[in-house]
Amino acid sequence: MITLDQAKLHCRIDEDEEDSLIMKWIADAEEVIQNDLDRKVIVDEADRVNETDILDNDWLDSARLIYVQYRYSRSLEGKPQAYWDLLQKFRIMGV
Repeated sequence: MITLDQAKLHCRIDEDEEDSLIMKWIADAEEVIQNDLDRKVIVDEADRVNETDILDNDWLDSARLIYVQYRYSRSLEGKPQAYWDLLQKFRIMGV
């Protein structure tokens, strides 16, 4: 999971006025990533309930940062390709 300071550094934000909004986007990133992967992200192997659960990792942190930056930029376009590229290796492709 990323921190507020990491997100602000990534987005090059120096002010504190939007901290609560950025914290919301960090929380949203977790839900959005799980929905986009159709997998639950877990912190510890002991939390595994399903064989498709995935352990949290640096790749997902990078995707979270990109998602927060995307929300901060107020882009009207879809999520950036870099976000999808980071998630690609964790997607389960159906038949």
